[in-house]
Amino acid sequence: MKKIINKFLAVTMALLIALSVIPFYGVSVSHATKVNNSSNKSADNDVKYFSTTMYNFNKDLFNNATDEGKGKSENNFYFVNENRDSWAQGTGALNRANTSFAYTYNVLVQGIVKNRLTNDGKLQFNYKNAGVFESPEKQISGREVYQNVQFPFVKDANGYYEFNSSKNHVHVDKSKKNGQTLTLESGKQTVGSVSSFFPFNADGNYSPDYHFGMNMSIPFYINENGKDENNNPIKFEFSGDDDVWVFINGKLVLDLGGIHGAIDGSIDFSTGEVKYGFNKTNNVKVIKAGQTTQTDAASTTLQKLGIDMAELAKGENNLQIFYLERGAGESNCKIKFNLQQRDSLEVNKTLGSTTPYTDNNFEFQLLKQNQNGQYEPVGNKAYTLYTANNSIESNNYKTDKNGKFYLKAGQRVNFTSNQIGKYKVVELTGGYEKTWSGRKESIATGNISDNKNAYEIQISENDTKTATRYTVNCINSADVTLNDDTIVLDYGKTVRHNVRTNDNTSSQNASVYGIGSGDLAKNVESANGYSKLDTDVDLHNGKIKIDEDGVVEYTPTRFMNSVDKANYVVSYQVGNGNKQDTRYAYGTVNVLPATSVYYEDDFGTEDNTDSTVSIVWSNGWGTTGGNKDNKEQSSANKNYGWDDAYKNDKTYSDETAHYSDVKGATATFTFKGTAVDVYSRTNGDVGLIRAVLYKGTEVTKSAYQMKYIDNVSQSGDYYQIPTLSFDDLEYGTYTVQITAGAKGQGTTGTYYLDGIRVYNPLGNVDANSVAGKAYSEAGESNAQYISVRKDLLDSTKVNDLESSINGSLFIDKSENKVGDKTEDIGTYKDYGPKNEVYVKENQGVAFKIKEYDSDNNKVFIGLKSPQGKDVRVKVTSGEHIQYINLSSAADLYYEITPNEDGNVVIENMTDNLLSITKVRITSKNATTIKNSLISTPELMSYVEKFDSLSVKQDNNKDDSIGKDDIDIENPEDKNDPEDKNDEAVKPVSIWQKIIESIKIWFGK
Repeated sequence: MKKIINKFLAVTMALLIALSVIPFYGVSVSHATKVNNSSNKSADNDVKYFSTTMYNFNKDLFNNATDEGKGKSENNFYFVNENRDSWAQGTGALNRANTSFAYTYNVLVQGIVKNRLTNDGKLQFNYKNAGVFESPEKQISGREVYQNVQFPFVKDANGYYEFNSSKNHVHVDKSKKNGQTLTLESGKQTVGSVSSFFPFNADGNYSPDYHFGMNMSIPFYINENGKDENNNPIKFEFSGDDDVWVFINGKLVLDLGGIHGAIDGSIDFSTGEVKYGFNKTNNVKVIKAGQTTQTDAASTTLQKLGIDMAELAKGENNLQIFYLERGAGESNCKIKFNLQQRDSLEVNKTLGSTTPYTDNNFEFQLLKQNQNGQYEPVGNKAYTLYTANNSIESNNYKTDKNGKFYLKAGQRVNFTSNQIGKYKVVELTGGYEKTWSGRKESIATGNISDNKNAYEIQISENDTKTATRYTVNCINSADVTLNDDTIVLDYGKTVRHNVRTNDNTSSQNASVYGIGSGDLAKNVESANGYSKLDTDVDLHNGKIKIDEDGVVEYTPTRFMNSVDKANYVVSYQVGNGNKQDTRYAYGTVNVLPATSVYYEDDFGTEDNTDSTVSIVWSNGWGTTGGNKDNKEQSSANKNYGWDDAYKNDKTYSDETAHYSDVKGATATFTFKGTAVDVYSRTNGDVGLIRAVLYKGTEVTKSAYQMKYIDNVSQSGDYYQIPTLSFDDLEYGTYTVQITAGAKGQGTTGTYYLDGIRVYNPLGNVDANSVAGKAYSEAGESNAQYISVRKDLLDSTKVNDLESSINGSLFIDKSENKVGDKTEDIGTYKDYGPKNEVYVKENQGVAFKIKEYDSDNNKVFIGLKSPQGKDVRVKVTSGEHIQYINLSSAADLYYEITPNEDGNVVIENMTDNLLSITKVRITSKNATTIKNSLISTPELMSYVEKFDSLSVKQDNNKDDSIGKDDIDIENPEDKNDPEDKNDEAVKPVSIWQKIIESIKIWFGK
């Protein structure tokens, strides 16, 4: 029995040392045998510290925040200057010191707050205020918050802890908002003629810093009889002014509300008595909030207040004190108690000051080292969980069988009855930078382990008469990082892109706020000027908006010629336990044109008059086609010139086109770049057009280039044909005006304008610029576009060939049958443009890319089915064979891989027409090399053995086509060159000889 008594006495002798260096949420008791302070006024006593949140108020600012500009109200809770604020007289007893008792100030105003804290430990007011005790992270006008202040108490030989402002005083350092330890100074404090508790006043400062508060939480244990092991009653006593509310496990037990003098309140846990007193008259009066009648303050009991001693005896409890100096008169504070403490291991979880708050659980594991030095889980270990507001959530939780437990930001756990030994606290939640610390009372102890994911701490035998608290603090930090996004548009269509997918993990705890132009300030405390969700913001080339999921929607509104920049903003809360203090973070979205951009005929609006925005249509135009598709384009920054929105086009691009059969009708547009293609529909009824290219943005009398184009094709309808091209231009701004004309012989032909493609709208870009980096990432830097048709070789060039020459070779897999071979390079049967190479079944094109570098270059080929029918394309490069299946009439680019020498053969494997447009060559690194398509003697030695078609030149009109220019009819040959087992296709045919020679050409 004696051992038990001695042990219990030892426990009652101590509270714990608070953490003064590493801040953490929750209340702990700190211990030091002497005050270590150079001040000659320091109190030389056995001092212990309790962690406290302190508040300093600016009366006028805070009251204005409470009023919200609506004027004073008796339903609002204010700070006042005693009764000198005349307006306070009209707000009832709530906001003024009652003078009915001739300056005795012995009247309490009860009922200002509710008699229960919220589940997460918040004080609930019955009267409106701007947030007196709201969480520290919430920014409130007229309130400054100082967290984790270590508040000193003197511990006497009888186990009582006391702070008495008539004997000692403290000073808060206003420059330290988190984690300071207050020095206990000897003697009471006098400011001017007023005494004696002004913690925000320095000594010698005679202007009282009125209006402040405290939120202090004291964990304790108690026997059911309310006595300590020496049979002394457990008591709590308070004396002071003004408002004081004391809660036990979330229930109100002392209500000393109102602006009054130093009124006493006490709790005797042995008898359960709760009573009030006044040091001058011993007669305390009470006014219920909202009433005027005064009554005597009656004693009550813990039982009547809902406090069950048997329940208190089951585990850890929490006594919480809310204190306010609100009336700007004398200030007094005396707190005294002998609440019992125990040895404990406390684990605190906090977030860094700039880390977004999350309501998610953080997973921990408690381990203990065994005799073999191995750590084992401490399963089914009881602990008490505290909320971020210093209240107990539960005192009967246990770890699971694996020693796991969970904490939210700002919470803490207390483990008691811990065996001697070495413990390890592991945080299993990833995605954060972890900062650990540990203390035994006020002395740092322990070490970080497991790659910063754990902390080891030794619990030793307690050979003192005071309780020892071990603390482990884990701070998780992860600033919000919003990585920039770049969207590259190769079509003039709306694009949607989620900008949140590449942001860091911590940013997922932030909410999308809005978006704004790229020149807006990035202020972490406000987002002034930024548009809210789903609201368009106008940029130079388009408009952009963002939704709550972080998906930006960008719609180009003019022909793009620069980089659009927008900032998107997210808001998040910082702090521990409550999401109040808002912060903002920003990311940049860059939107820019690709190395070529295709625009629909109806890009823009019909009534547009600005040719730099979209096509300007004169009178005489209509629209034709089916239902508008309006699919968005993909935001993927790869494979420029390809998009799912166009892969199924059978006729017009996006199903519609403009047309005119009115002579003199014009279509005018202005672009910036190095080339432009205009796409049209061709058939036997289309007509002649005149196309004029001007330098600059205006149509003038001085034409830079002029062309007449006849778009007729007698063999049928063909769609999305680049009938008009202006290429090899110096980078700059140009205006094109197309004028519809007569078909000939007095009849009117119809002209269709389906779309335009602008090349290199940004010109040569710096490799380190936004565009340069985007092009590089996509493998699209330094793009060159080479027309396959431009230098298509004819037989004359072939016959004279002695070395490599510019041009690609047209291949026709047919025997030399009289009357079957053609005389000219074919496009369409009768009429048609000459900007593409059109190949039928068993025809192909072969070329070598001069200066090709397989390590630096990527190659793309423009292919389409002008009739919108299924086409199978075979691409051969050395030993490698690639098949491409397509059916789209849209000019789409497909990536191909030449062999290391740059050689490629492209063949049409089906009986539907294939169109080959341009070769796009890009390079990873900046280069001055100008690539070109060439043919070599190795292949040309066989050229006279297969059908070569010559190009006829038309000298009447630039790039126009006469009726006899073209014919693509070729002898059919149904032999399949892929069938290696068919004797009929062994290398006796001309084509197989060609293939064999190509293999030699590719370096087999």
